[in-house]
Amino acid sequence: MAAATFGMRAQDPEKGDERKESALDTVFTIPDYNAELPTGEDVLAQDVRVKPLKKYHSTHMIGVRYGVNLASAHFSPDVLPGKVMCLNNYGVVYTYYNDLWDMMDNFGTQIMARLNHEGFTAEYIPDTKYTVAEVDFLANFRFNFSAFRIFANAGPYAGYRLWNDRENSEWRYYDNRFDYGLIFGGGAGVMFGPFEFHAELNYKWGLSSYFHTFYYSDEYWFFSYPRVFMLSGTLYYKF
Repeated sequence: MAAATFGMRAQDPEKGDERKESALDTVFTIPDYNAELPTGEDVLAQDVRVKPLKKYHSTHMIGVRYGVNLASAHFSPDVLPGKVMCLNNYGVVYTYYNDLWDMMDNFGTQIMARLNHEGFTAEYIPDTKYTVAEVDFLANFRFNFSAFRIFANAGPYAGYRLWNDRENSEWRYYDNRFDYGLIFGGGAGVMFGPFEFHAELNYKWGLSSYFHTFYYSDEYWFFSYPRVFMLSGTLYYKF
């Protein structure tokens, strides 16, 4: 801090004047307050920034999933399809929970890669099961309370039918191997330490027919869309 310094000389009471060669007996300082005021360049140099505290924090989770499918298909014309149980469904899931403008923390995104087994039984078509490689892109809405959460999922998926259970996994000229559609559902989760377990029930609404429209004839269209209930459990690790 800059300051002005003043000295006081002692006076000789007998001579009534200052002694010229005497040292300063008293020194006192008057602060120069104007020198403390920062300039605009000083403020910019300090780069003073006030960051608001973030109310919500993002959560990243990666997990492994196992599920059981109850599968069938929607046919047009109707061929009286039945349901088949598929027990071997595996996946790897990444879930990201984020906030909305630091005002709500009820949203998330889920990406999953999995091997999904499905199929159908029908009176006039040979029963068939398929192994499908899929990738799901789901939006998530959740509500947390204590160590638990409930949530709903919805979004598109895309897949490729790898194998079927026909002899030698035969693929015919009217088979359609590409798969896509919508998935929606929900479930509940419990949190314990860095882990989290989810139980879910989802419904797969396929929009890509198992067979091309000329399955029966070039003149009459035939459609067969996957319809699958998927019950699954996922164990997550949070980081």
